[in-house]
Amino acid sequence: MERIKLTLEYDGTNFCGYQVQPNKRTVQAELEKALYSIYNMEVITYASGRTDAGVHALGAVVHYDEPKEIKNKRVADSINAFLPDDVKVVKAERVGSDFDARFSAKRKTYAYKFYLSRTERPLYNNKALRVNEEVDVCKMKEACKYLIGEFDFTSFVARKSGKTNFVREIYSADIIQTGEKEFEFRICGNGFLYNMVRIIMGTLIDIGKGLKLPRDMKCVIDGKNRALSGKTMPPYALYLLNVEY
Repeated sequence: MERIKLTLEYDGTNFCGYQVQPNKRTVQAELEKALYSIYNMEVITYASGRTDAGVHALGAVVHYDEPKEIKNKRVADSINAFLPDDVKVVKAERVGSDFDARFSAKRKTYAYKFYLSRTERPLYNNKALRVNEEVDVCKMKEACKYLIGEFDFTSFVARKSGKTNFVREIYSADIIQTGEKEFEFRICGNGFLYNMVRIIMGTLIDIGKGLKLPRDMKCVIDGKNRALSGKTMPPYALYLLNVEY
């Protein structure tokens, strides 16, 4: 029996998140259904983390223990033949038995995409957030600096998260311009709390609109109070870019 590491890319638009849920379409359910078709037996997968409904991924990581060897050894091609168009395996590797998609992870990087426009851009539907006011991106970039380091991020966690430890370390955070009036907030850390990136994004937009000063980001962190931060931005503009081990 060998352990297989899969890197997945998926469009989260028509998924109710990653994790299996009764009577709902999820990424995990589609993947395990494909694995059943290959091995003719139930195969349980273990993910680096769960994404919410609507969230996309370019580099989500999953592992499973292969119940029997695939004859042609082309694991990714074999699985992809049974997967729908909105989720695919982009890489498959045989790894040691000590590898764990969740617990071996060292860093995760997310991006939140947005664009500045008075009108909706149809090609960005379910892919990026429209900000209908001109925001000061330089102020947003300045505020990102206050996120870097190890802090208690209580102010940026959804109240129903169920966690008791809110300390996380952020290695990098920045606003990157990707096109004309098109941007992404990119953040890398050792882990993220429920809705953390989306709440940080809401706070950054408040700063960009002049509702808060860039240095207020530090005050929000230090305050450890959800009421101090911005709105939770919608999930459809959030992307899990990669997981590092």
